Amino acid sequence: MDLSSVTAVIINYKTPDLMLRALATFKSAYPAVKTLLIDNGSGVEFADVMVTIRSSWPEVEMVVNAGNLHHGPAMHQAMGLVAAPWVLFLDSDCEVIKPGFIEVFMERCAEKKDSYAAGTLFYLNKRGFPSQKDRRGVIPYIHPYCMLVKKELYENLPPFELHGSPALRNMTGAAEKGYALVNVPLEEYVRHDFRGTAGRFGYGLGFKGRLNYLLNRIGL
Repeated sequence: MDLSSVTAVIINYKTPDLMLRALATFKSAYPAVKTLLIDNGSGVEFADVMVTIRSSWPEVEMVVNAGNLHHGPAMHQAMGLVAAPWVLFLDSDCEVIKPGFIEVFMERCAEKKDSYAAGTLFYLNKRGFPSQKDRRGVIPYIHPYCMLVKKELYENLPPFELHGSPALRNMTGAAEKGYALVNVPLEEYVRHDFRGTAGRFGYGLGFKGRLNYLLNRIGL
């Protein structure tokens, strides 16, 4: 399958060890897929690994932000930088086990009209916390740890944002417009540490995040 219509994006914040593993395993699986690496203001910690990246993968494009935009806003930044019709997001705390998942994403998206995103499907409540599929108001949510997004449709939706679930409003908008979210189990392809970066540095949500967590706990 021709994957020239796909650009992969990895966003890093002060976890060079995880980012290098994600990048190395992805490029081993997909050496020809165009790749963009965005550093979210890591400073000297990223500068130290730039030489390694340039030496090992000179074709990888890099954008270095002066400060930490946080993950969701950096995802939105990537959507504005990438020219390809499809954008693949891969979290920096992922490890690609074997190739094949992009091809499955593309094949499954071709089967449905207005396919917007493909990846592992979760169900969240309005605050971005896991919910039962049959609950009222539940939001279908493709988790962005490994997610393929159609850029053309993204431009019609709320942007990715600073949030524990950065695509929550985006996916809500997709559902309202009738865009298809394509569920592709990824266990055999990608291993993900769901708190690789957040476990070290948190989500940067401040008081708003704590309030959201409390309101969720009391059912509001």
